[in-house]
Amino acid sequence: MPQASKKSTPSETRHASEELPLEERVQRRAYELYALRGNESGSELDDWLQAEEEIRAAEEGKLKLRTSGAAG
Repeated sequence: MPQASKKSTPSETRHASEELPLEERVQRRAYELYALRGNESGSELDDWLQAEEEIRAAEEGKLKLRTSGAAG
């Protein structure tokens, strides 16, 4: 008997994506950037580098929050 699929909430989706390997998170974000540009090719490297920078900056921000929260 098929089971109804459970829709995930945005926070569940965000948490699940944070558990993915770095390369896969970058790949997904780069694809989002590509789609936001209207699926026009020619800027793949720019999309990848921007995605990588955004994800690394977000990770650094989380690390700073954890360490400052532990110190306070």
